[in-house]
Amino acid sequence: MRSRPCCHHLILLISAPAPESPYLSDSKEMATLLSVFFAEPINTSHQQRVASHTNAKLRGYLKKSDIFLANTSIYQIYLVTMKTTLDEWEILQTVVQLGGFAPAAEQLNRSQSTISYAISRLQEQIGIKLFEQQGRKAHLTEAGRVLLADAEPHLAGFHQLEQRARSYASSSGQSEIRLSVDSIFPNERLFAALAEFARRFPYVHQKLRHATFISADSEFSAHNAHLCVGALMSREYFVKPILDIRMKAVAHRDHPLHSLKRQVSRIDMMQHMLVVIGGASPGSIKRQPRSPAQRFLSVSTIEAAIDAVRSGLCFGWLPEYRIQSYLANAEFLPLRMPVGGTREVRLNLVCRDSNLGDREVNVLAELLGMNGHIQTI
Repeated sequence: MRSRPCCHHLILLISAPAPESPYLSDSKEMATLLSVFFAEPINTSHQQRVASHTNAKLRGYLKKSDIFLANTSIYQIYLVTMKTTLDEWEILQTVVQLGGFAPAAEQLNRSQSTISYAISRLQEQIGIKLFEQQGRKAHLTEAGRVLLADAEPHLAGFHQLEQRARSYASSSGQSEIRLSVDSIFPNERLFAALAEFARRFPYVHQKLRHATFISADSEFSAHNAHLCVGALMSREYFVKPILDIRMKAVAHRDHPLHSLKRQVSRIDMMQHMLVVIGGASPGSIKRQPRSPAQRFLSVSTIEAAIDAVRSGLCFGWLPEYRIQSYLANAEFLPLRMPVGGTREVRLNLVCRDSNLGDREVNVLAELLGMNGHIQTI
């Protein structure tokens, strides 16, 4: 004998279609089917055949209506009721942030055709053109800008939900906080902050990106950072200046520029090699400022720039706090310049959102100087 499911085996999602719906043109037949489906247990072969036919027909109605069987997954219900997906909106956001389909495909580890299809499907489902061609580049339409602005808080909220879920999942270090820091920021301060953070949140995994000329735009869009310490930014993120770094023009004590009996001029410097610290930012290479005609050697780290000056090959502007020992023993001497012998680089703590809802992010921001006064070193 085959038993039947009781009535709680059905889920009514929102409401069934209206009586005039083409899916339920005969509401009486639907009621009859339901009454047969939930009748007394089946005892005869004839009843089994009728029940089988009724079951199949009823399932056809359920498939076309907003009624779902209880064993239907949330994902299946979502596919039926929602026309767009979070993934499609996130793809749109990534295309806009990175400036094209190709970089978005690389970032998301998808094929370019997959990215293009997702955008096409999104446009088709919402019935609005999101991009318009201007020369060789596609730009968001006004409607696209408005819709993406509306979608971004939901995407951010969903990512925050995922992060919070990971934090609560266990205390075994599954949750993660991502920090991007320009290498000019003092390591002593950085690792002291991270050590204190690890003491307070031992289960949170710290992910650090350490590079020269960190760009807040790139770190948030391409690396999904929570916080960024750097000097480069172009979007209206929440920014708090935390540190000014003095850069001093120096050369080795035996460098020819120190043999001059007068102040060093720009013409004098152009006859010698300048070491500049450079880094890759989206779309370009960023370097320290220099005269267009100046001969220069580009390096990617502060340590390499210091070694280049120590060798006598180059002069350069170096962080004063990093070369104190060389200044103290007179291995490095400041260049005698009428102006410009000292520059300042301002570092900012940059947050994606001024509302630091996550306790862990808020604590790390405070440890890095969010609520302190700007200092000069």
